[in-house]
Amino acid sequence: MHTYVDLTFTPEGVSPLEVAERLRRTAGLTFFVGPHDIMFEWGDVDQFRDTLGKIHEALRGSGVTYRVESAVEDTMFVEPAAWPPSLHAGPTRHPGYPKNCP
Repeated sequence: MHTYVDLTFTPEGVSPLEVAERLRRTAGLTFFVGPHDIMFEWGDVDQFRDTLGKIHEALRGSGVTYRVESAVEDTMFVEPAAWPPSLHAGPTRHPGYPKNCP
C-alpha cells in the first residue's frame, strides 16, 4: 500500500531544508517531485504506524502541518501517451456538415 504525505510550511516554522533533513534522519524519507511531498510503502499496520510515528516525531515543534492519504493502488500512475497524438485517417470534413456542403 502507498501512503502520501503533504506538508504545509509557515514562515514562523523551521525551513523546508531543515524539515527534509529531519525526515531523512528520523524516518529515512526524502521529498520527491510530484503532486505529493513524501511517499512511503508499507505492507502491514505495524509498518504504517511505525513510519507515521517517525514522521510525526520528525515534524514535532517544526511548525509544519501534514495531511496523510493512503491508496491501495498507485493513483499517481498515468498510462503513457504519445505526444503529439498520431494523425489518423478519417473524414477530411467536419462530421457535423452534410456531405454535399463544400
